[in-house]
Amino acid sequence: MAAIEVYLLWLLPLLQTMSTYGAELSSEACRELGFSSNLLCSSCDLLGQFSLNQLDPYCRQCCQEEAQLETKKRYAGAVLEVCG
Repeated sequence: MAAIEVYLLWLLPLLQTMSTYGAELSSEACRELGFSSNLLCSSCDLLGQFSLNQLDPYCRQCCQEEAQLETKKRYAGAVLEVCG
C-alpha cells in the first residue's frame, strides 16, 4: 500500500502541472500516467471506491465512451471455418 501512496505523491504534482497549462492529454501522456489505451469511461466511476477521486478528471480525459447499443451491428449468424 505504501508504494501506491508514494506513486500518488509523485503523480499528483505532475497532473496539477498539466491541468494548470490546460494541456489536453494525448494517448502517450495517458500511458505515461498509467491509463491504458482502451480505458472505458465507466471505469473512471470506480476510482471513488479506492479513494482516488483526485484522478477522476484525468481519467475522464483519457477514457473512451462505451458504444451505444444502437450503433452496434447484429448479425443473424456466423460461420466459423477452421483452416489448416
